[in-house]
Amino acid sequence: MSHVPASAAEPQAPLFTESDIVDHRRIGAHLRPPASQAVIDKSVAACISAGLSLELAETLTAAAADQQQLRRALRAPKVQRFGSEEFTYIEFDVVTWRVLPSPDNIRFEDEHARGTIGMPRFGAVEGEALLTFEMDSAEKLIDAMAPRITDMVDNNPHVGSILDRGIETPGWLSALRVTTDVGAVTRLESTDGFGRIVASHKGLGITFKDVAWNLRPRSRRATNLLKDLVEWAGSDMVTDEQARKVRCSIMPNARVIIGFSAPRGFDRARRRFVAHLHMAPPMNFSTATTLNAKANAAVDNLYERGLLPVPSGMTAEMVRDILDGSDREHGLLADQVAVLACGALNPHPNKRQARAVNEAIVDLTGAKPKLEERTQLAAEVALRGFPADKRLTALRSSLDRAWRWSALRGVELTCTDPLDLLPEALRELVQAGDTAGPATAELAALASYHLVGGRTQLLTRSEFGGRGSNTEPQQIMRQLAKTDVGLRQLCQIVLDGRAGRDPQELAKGTMPEDKRIAGAEPLTPARLRELIDLSDEEGITHDSPEDRFAAALKEFQGRLDDLHAAAQEVGDVTGTDGVALVDTLGYDNSNVRNTLVEITDLVSEWRGARRRADRMRADLDESGTAR
Repeated sequence: MSHVPASAAEPQAPLFTESDIVDHRRIGAHLRPPASQAVIDKSVAACISAGLSLELAETLTAAAADQQQLRRALRAPKVQRFGSEEFTYIEFDVVTWRVLPSPDNIRFEDEHARGTIGMPRFGAVEGEALLTFEMDSAEKLIDAMAPRITDMVDNNPHVGSILDRGIETPGWLSALRVTTDVGAVTRLESTDGFGRIVASHKGLGITFKDVAWNLRPRSRRATNLLKDLVEWAGSDMVTDEQARKVRCSIMPNARVIIGFSAPRGFDRARRRFVAHLHMAPPMNFSTATTLNAKANAAVDNLYERGLLPVPSGMTAEMVRDILDGSDREHGLLADQVAVLACGALNPHPNKRQARAVNEAIVDLTGAKPKLEERTQLAAEVALRGFPADKRLTALRSSLDRAWRWSALRGVELTCTDPLDLLPEALRELVQAGDTAGPATAELAALASYHLVGGRTQLLTRSEFGGRGSNTEPQQIMRQLAKTDVGLRQLCQIVLDGRAGRDPQELAKGTMPEDKRIAGAEPLTPARLRELIDLSDEEGITHDSPEDRFAAALKEFQGRLDDLHAAAQEVGDVTGTDGVALVDTLGYDNSNVRNTLVEITDLVSEWRGARRRADRMRADLDESGTAR
């Protein structure tokens, strides 16, 4: 078994003019007349001897243009590695009417992620290089594939060259078992050759339905097609249509995967493998398709390394299936999925999670991603509920920039009600100062989703970037989280967004409410920016005992910081000899000494009070009397 180094990408077929039409007989030389049953049985036995199942053996035998070539290939399988995945394959000429245009193609990643494609993802037979695909109706599958095949025929510039020259660049193929209401059939599928296969079927004049069900192996129609092609292949007296059919009948030296070794099932390994082929270097897929392919690879890598954030009551498998779009019945709200995506795909740069995300992207593209690429992936996953239109670009860009605020990196989803998150965030505000705590980060991340994805987009990129008075989304989020007024407003935004209301502006000193507030004005992008300007001038405006206590602690911390800075300044004063005067003259003030001792005693008392209260509560019975 030979090892083949991984190539960067499959080269694209060049465009040709009418004068470049290939003689059909040159391609037709690969075809052989229908084989006898004895020859077929010999090839099936050779496949089984090579370790393949009967299902795979029969599928490969039916697809081979030359049975002797297939048997030779089985004696010399090759191996190609991509990162942690290794694929065993054989090269032989495949007849194209045995290859199904893949219903799980990389071009559909965006539609799969958004749930708009109407088709499931591939599954796989455990331990085999055999994909599975199930739909309850063959007609629904045909109808779902028709527009995608038509789009490829109409818009792929390489279709014309294949009609005139045949398939010149071999593709990778995999075995696929399709199960519908008419039973199960096993064919090869266009793993990375969707366009080439669609073009060849157009040249042959056959349909998706023909390949899946009408041209069954050893059927009269399939046998007659092969006989006609063999006859035309050896003749110079053919019509243009007959010559085109011969040219489109073969994928020469197709690379058919017959085995694999990977830390994931064959369906996910194949998906990652195809993304690698098409994104190294990047191809001209849509931005949404490219980001979803990268995001799914990152999620897989995080899952396999045990690094996915898992909220209470969930499993890593559940999180993976939510983030890659496989599970749409998970029960999480859209803003909660957004927080989950931000926490998983936008971790702190120095964390193992960030390295795992980067590794997955490098594996696909060969290029180390920039810091902001993780926020782009997270934003794309969060916004999968939106159609991939022009508006999505603006939404993704704004959410991406909002999540560049460092406090949101690695945010954790607790699924706590916003009205319960708010008091905890207020406590963090007065105790931690400018350092946003976990409740503040979760509340801000929830609100950012609604600020971007609401009926009116309130959080927008500055036209001129974050310079001068131009405020970018991350600055807006940071400023809102710096005051109690801003935190309450964020909470109200979440409540309104979940209820489908336009966000309401909270009056100063009022608490959020999950209802329409009498007299409340709707927020606008301009008013939102005004609010963050006002927040610089306002401090804590509430006056509950707990809030006054928290404010007093914050003031105390500030005074301590000032005292520490003043003490350092004393030590910075030096004499003409450069020696600190406090070191030579000293400083002894009994009032200062007594005050510092008193403060130390007070702080020690405060620290012990919480522990005493906890012990006292533990000693109380349910009636409140001491035991």
